[in-house]
Amino acid sequence: MYTVQLVHAEETHQSPRGVSDINLANIIQTECPSLAKGAVFRQSPLVPGSHTQTIYAFLGYYVYYVYGLLWPKFTREVFRLADGGNVALDWALCDNHTKRPIVTILSGVTGTSDDFYVRKCYKKLIAMNYSVVVIHSRGCGGSRLSTSLPFHCGFTDDYREVVANIRKRLPHCLLLGLSFSLGANIMTKYVGEEGENCPLVAAISVGNPYDMYKVIRHLDSQFLSLSKVYDIAILNFLKTAFKRDQKLILSASADFDVRKISKSSTILEFTEEMTRKAFGYKSAKDLLDDSSCHRVLENIRIPMLFLNSLDDPICLQPFIPYNKFMKNPYLVLGLTDHGGHIGYMGNTWPSSWIEHPVSQFLQSMVAHYGKPFIKQLA
Repeated sequence: MYTVQLVHAEETHQSPRGVSDINLANIIQTECPSLAKGAVFRQSPLVPGSHTQTIYAFLGYYVYYVYGLLWPKFTREVFRLADGGNVALDWALCDNHTKRPIVTILSGVTGTSDDFYVRKCYKKLIAMNYSVVVIHSRGCGGSRLSTSLPFHCGFTDDYREVVANIRKRLPHCLLLGLSFSLGANIMTKYVGEEGENCPLVAAISVGNPYDMYKVIRHLDSQFLSLSKVYDIAILNFLKTAFKRDQKLILSASADFDVRKISKSSTILEFTEEMTRKAFGYKSAKDLLDDSSCHRVLENIRIPMLFLNSLDDPICLQPFIPYNKFMKNPYLVLGLTDHGGHIGYMGNTWPSSWIEHPVSQFLQSMVAHYGKPFIKQLA
């Protein structure tokens, strides 16, 4: 079965236009052909299986490197945070950008603006005359830490500050959210924390882990599975980031043990020895539980689309909180049978699928739900 499945409340959020039968689910059915009834996603026969899909998407940047040279280029801004930290913002501005929508993008734990799926989506959005800004976590995306505070999987303060600044600098632009993997957890948590005060018109979450503790426990336990590759890759990224800015991180008043951090053999061990101490949590589990976005799904008050693959080897199907999607009228969960972890490579010759539902959903949300924001900004 390849049909895209949608999970949502029986009655979804009504369009502000005031027409009774125009609601979130109805809009998706009529204006988002990649998600509407009968829509399908078939994985490419050349990229079969969840691991192949996942790894192919990760290597997509290198596979399509020459093609990528022809894509529009980002302009980097180093944004100074209130606490003295820095985050790297990669901008691609559209025509008349002071009045056009802006899509804020958060990628995965090792992600940057060079990620294949980010590039495919942003090319499509630029073609729609939307501006794009990729917001990296502090110390990531080629930037260095400027304070002792690193990042973690549920740290929303930096994204909140950047969004508030963009809203101030470009007050007539509608703001949208697009997020992947770890970035999806962070953005979803932010949207839930903001509730009715969220400045985004709508947002999309792709490959969301939902429960960080369960996901990391799953990855750490995969000793005889190919999934261990992801665990090792993430752990090596975390260790490399720590080593690069070790002197600055250790300047904080926390009881770090460099030897234990360096010898951590799992993500949970690294989180216990470094991250939770840097942020003042009692344990790694406390940090991960507090960071998990599933806790705030019921608080979301903007239209938000979640896309998950049922064969995702990282964010497993049992971790998806189906009951919360069936209760909150602002949420729609889109499920595909295949696609791996943000792979979604379809057609005979592998080509990306994800940018189609992303662009269709955001465009329809601007058309239906953007008007109240325009009035608010006027």
